[in-house]
Amino acid sequence: MAKPFSYAFYHSAAWARARESALIRDNHLCQRCLKAGEITPATMVHHIQELTPDNINDPNITCGLDNLVSLCDRCHKITHGWARDGATRQGLAFDDNGNLICLNE
Repeated sequence: MAKPFSYAFYHSAAWARARESALIRDNHLCQRCLKAGEITPATMVHHIQELTPDNINDPNITCGLDNLVSLCDRCHKITHGWARDGATRQGLAFDDNGNLICLNE
């Protein structure tokens, strides 16, 4: 979810173009999975250098392809620390799409 300072950027034409360019460059594949030998469609484009209020107006940071990498949802969550690789709370897991699911259902 976009932080308040970056909301306008993530809804801009510049971001839409940069995001699509990164996905095309990466063949719409998750680059983290690819390094592990897995073929997974990318659904996210991640900023390697995180956006901050200080750099949100720097086009090299916000839209530069050198700062963007295509990831699947699961790898994006792991990269941000929202999920630990291969570890979740007891009774929870990630499905093939990176969605958190309850195993007790």
